[in-house]
Amino acid sequence: MNNKTEKKAIIIGAGIAGIAAALRLKKQGFEVTVFESAATFGGKIKEYCWQNFRFDTGPSLFTLPHLVDELFELFDKNPRKYFTYSQLPLVTKYFYTDDLVIESFSDAKKFAIEAETKTKVKAKTVLRFLEMQKKTYNLLAPIFLENPIHIFSRLLKWKNVPALIHVSNPRFLFSLHRVNQRFFKNDYLVKLFNRYGTYNGSNPYKMPSLFNIISHLEHNVGAYLPENGIFTIPKSLYQLAQEQGINFRFDSFVDEIIVENNSAKGIKSCGESYFADVVLSNMDANFTYQKLLKTKKPPKIYLENEKSTSALIFHWAIKGNFEQLDVHNILFAADYKAEFEHLFGKKITFSDPTIYIYVSSKTVPTDAPSGYENWFVMINMPNLSSTQNQENLIENTKNIILKKINKFLKTDIEKHIIHENITTPIDLQNTTHSYLGSLYGGSSNSILSAFFRHPNFSKIENLYFCGGTVHPGGGIPLCLLSAKIATDLVKQKTP
Repeated sequence: MNNKTEKKAIIIGAGIAGIAAALRLKKQGFEVTVFESAATFGGKIKEYCWQNFRFDTGPSLFTLPHLVDELFELFDKNPRKYFTYSQLPLVTKYFYTDDLVIESFSDAKKFAIEAETKTKVKAKTVLRFLEMQKKTYNLLAPIFLENPIHIFSRLLKWKNVPALIHVSNPRFLFSLHRVNQRFFKNDYLVKLFNRYGTYNGSNPYKMPSLFNIISHLEHNVGAYLPENGIFTIPKSLYQLAQEQGINFRFDSFVDEIIVENNSAKGIKSCGESYFADVVLSNMDANFTYQKLLKTKKPPKIYLENEKSTSALIFHWAIKGNFEQLDVHNILFAADYKAEFEHLFGKKITFSDPTIYIYVSSKTVPTDAPSGYENWFVMINMPNLSSTQNQENLIENTKNIILKKINKFLKTDIEKHIIHENITTPIDLQNTTHSYLGSLYGGSSNSILSAFFRHPNFSKIENLYFCGGTVHPGGGIPLCLLSAKIATDLVKQKTP
């Protein structure tokens, strides 16, 4: 089991990265306390319940489940006794404005055949593309996703030469869209693969083509869903953390990180001071500096980069079953490029937004009563650097969404909605402490964007960072990796 506890660690924020970091530091022998301003754990990964309906409120796609499993294995626990998951045979259904529907399968060969059937692009071409992404991921992930890339000595090693040569290929200088357009020369597949740019709230017409590796995770590795929904992940990790004696203080706002002689010594919360050998912030990096390190000069190179998109989310309890939908569904905009020009250029909501509909009850029948469905309906929105009038915008945008769903599904969806809960960009900023309501912190709209994310360490000694706004990025897998990187840095420094 654990070594004798001698040192103390404080973690700010009980999001999934914060809980993962707490577990890893506990394993290193720290006495760990997690301070969380909300009433419970999970961060952006929470659930909303109404009567007999349950909705996941944050991330809805689960890849690389071994990153969760290994946290249980650290303590010689069987992960399956805490939560179970299954692979989704069908990852996403893509609906186009001309009534074409492409089913995107976890099985790469099955997906390639589907793509050939629907678009006439040869299956072998799709498979070749996915094989390219697999090679890129396997070369680069150990270096750029699993290591602190801001420590350049870690990058410039002989063993990394093949990966560095690979990433120097000129195609990685081009945008994701440009590479997809040249490769497929088919608007349907280009739009489908461009969508992976939205997985971290970025613009596929500007972000580097390197991010095509996300398609490898879905089609070559697989997408999954826990047996009782996404919230099961932080719920099970929290259970493990409690078993290991990790202390959680909920409804506890952190007011300040105590810094003496450029070294983090602890925090102030609710009028009390708490001291520790290590402080690790799972809070949004911008807000960490603005609210908790007010006397310290913020690292502008990391904090003033362009932020990702925000979102407008509706949780709808739906009467009826819509067989044309699956767990994950995309209703595309007719002009995808124009949508991103509005989101990032004009910073206004597009009049024909792409709509994402997540229906977990398709796989988790207890999430809705028989004869009903739980719909998580989301569109991308500009972050709050936009000057849009939020109050007037929501109702107008909702009407656009309703009309579009009716057109695609040939229904009158408003008659089926028996309950509604809305989350706006302002809500995201206020409830999850996401700067400007941005879902992923910085965007990835430049070739060097990865290096402009805040590192997992800081110039302040004993202060570390994890979570979706720092390296390597947002989403469940990357948040878990951020916790691993940060705590590994603590381990390397701690005697």
